[in-house]
Amino acid sequence: MAERTVTVTYFAALADRTGCRREELAVADLTVGGLRAAVLERHGRDVGELARLSLVLTGDDLVNDDAASIDSIVDLLPPFAGG
Repeated sequence: MAERTVTVTYFAALADRTGCRREELAVADLTVGGLRAAVLERHGRDVGELARLSLVLTGDDLVNDDAASIDSIVDLLPPFAGG
């Protein structure tokens, strides 16, 4: 499967940990799981774990299922508060 470029905007702790607010990632599978795998590969285990706990805004949809399809522009929203 050919990789596609996805523009990812990070918020809160993800922006802090990645050191960037927005970046382009090569994603092999245009799904939430594929996005999370690309984030893990680029930024390592700590950021990958936070991405796994995060919601993905793709188009007008807020998704969390690894099998859900994503667009080429997404927002990655980590948990903002505990409890």
